Amino acid sequence: MDIEELNFWKSIFRGILSDIDIGIYFLLRENGRMTDTEIAKRLGVSATTIRRRRLALQEKGYLQILGILILQELHMAYMDVLVKFNRNASGDEIERFINDAKGNYRIFEIAEYAGKYDVLLRFFERDMHFLTRSIHEFMSKHSCVADYELLPVTRSPKAFAKKLK
Repeated sequence: MDIEELNFWKSIFRGILSDIDIGIYFLLRENGRMTDTEIAKRLGVSATTIRRRRLALQEKGYLQILGILILQELHMAYMDVLVKFNRNASGDEIERFINDAKGNYRIFEIAEYAGKYDVLLRFFERDMHFLTRSIHEFMSKHSCVADYELLPVTRSPKAFAKKLK
């Protein structure tokens, strides 16, 4: 990471994260299995410092280390679905929709929006036919949905700020 990029991240986090915290994040983003010792060597500090900072980031909920499957490398079909709720939908109906989406194993991300659409759902399946059918079946179960738009993903050159093959 160059100084311009570091300064960008520091300005975004406004003192919440230190240079070491940002360095830990970047190194783990590239290799989530990197040891505290290796991170310490790369950042020029002690392994104890790295372990303490990493654990603090995790305890605060700022950092979560997880594995992701690169769907395009597995030749899976995936699609973003933008959802607009009915204007008269109750909070309970919307909450049931969100909870149903959380429990749907075909949905790997949910984001709430402010604007034309209310929610983004990211679905995946083995092929476009099954994917489209799964999405329509899911949406048809929810009367709170006024409209939705399907956006098939053809390629992801970058995900979670990491360049992909």
